[in-house]
Amino acid sequence: MNNLQELEKIQYELAKKLNLNDKIDINNIKTVAGIDTTFLNPWENPTKAISSIIVLDFETMDIIEEVFGEKEIDFPYIPTFLAFRELPSIMEAYQKLKTKPDIFILDGQGIMHPRKMGIASHFGVITDSVSIGCGKTRLIGNFKEPENKPMAYSEVYIKNQLVGYALRVKKNTNPIYISPGNNISVESSLKVIIKCIRNYKLPEPVRLAHNKLKDYLRLLS
Repeated sequence: MNNLQELEKIQYELAKKLNLNDKIDINNIKTVAGIDTTFLNPWENPTKAISSIIVLDFETMDIIEEVFGEKEIDFPYIPTFLAFRELPSIMEAYQKLKTKPDIFILDGQGIMHPRKMGIASHFGVITDSVSIGCGKTRLIGNFKEPENKPMAYSEVYIKNQLVGYALRVKKNTNPIYISPGNNISVESSLKVIIKCIRNYKLPEPVRLAHNKLKDYLRLLS
């Protein structure tokens, strides 16, 4: 395993390349992709990582394309270094895409990260794509609990800087955490995620990517 201080340096260098302005007018988005990763045995190291990328029509959420990537990895789960564990299989899938989505949504953090380099930001910078992080748990940041009602949200700050939002999709559920990955603003990131919510807590692109992984694993076993 690489020295974590060296990996921190890589994250800080990548963070210098972040663009938190809108590269695309979100009113012109035609396609959106969801990315998720799982492991054959998450408690073993090394293990096989498997990633799915599902490309959807932004309006209808109909599936346009689905690809998968597999990689043997020997990097353990370490908070704030998730990209070094999951990106090898994600990039394997990314190389197979025939469609170039307007925007990617990843299961994980964007700039809501100690070094502004969660997996969505890391992926967005190295591919120069528009990316958003959608985390199921809070990694860092201060916020007030959103009201207990559907689609209530509150701002998340790190050192008084707005880095994203806590979004409560449904009443009596924990919020999800939205932050820009790259090439998109904080405000537009929230708008895109809200547009991608259907009947479930997770935005449809990430939810479908997760479900496709479960189907894929069943085929492997």
